[in-house]
Amino acid sequence: MDTEHFKELLNRRDLKATIHRLKLLSTLQEYGSAMPNSEIQKSMQSTDRVTLYRTIEVLMDQGIIHKALTEDNESYYAICGQQCSKDQHHHEHIHFKCNSCNTVTCQELRTKVKVLIPGHEIQHVSIHVKGVCKDCK
Repeated sequence: MDTEHFKELLNRRDLKATIHRLKLLSTLQEYGSAMPNSEIQKSMQSTDRVTLYRTIEVLMDQGIIHKALTEDNESYYAICGQQCSKDQHHHEHIHFKCNSCNTVTCQELRTKVKVLIPGHEIQHVSIHVKGVCKDCK
């Protein structure tokens, strides 16, 4: 995705294409996998922490990015797919963290996972898997 695509995406969600939003989306795209917050902060040093935090929150609220994983006081963020909206995130995938390189990736499932707990209404399921990725194997 290029800057024009991000501008169109933000416009469709009734958001201004601010320099901070465009830079964050480009940074996440270039990273290639879910990006740790600490790396986001390093990449966007020119943006103060409050602005960065608000930018992340707005993009998550609008279904543009999602928190893929939180582990050891580190959150990982990734760009959502086309099926996510400001009303609902649709993540029919698992988040895989490599124990060797610490990369977190979104992996599509071949079959859908359905979780039923009698007497409960499930609103969100998140699956995190750890192991060794194909590059480190």
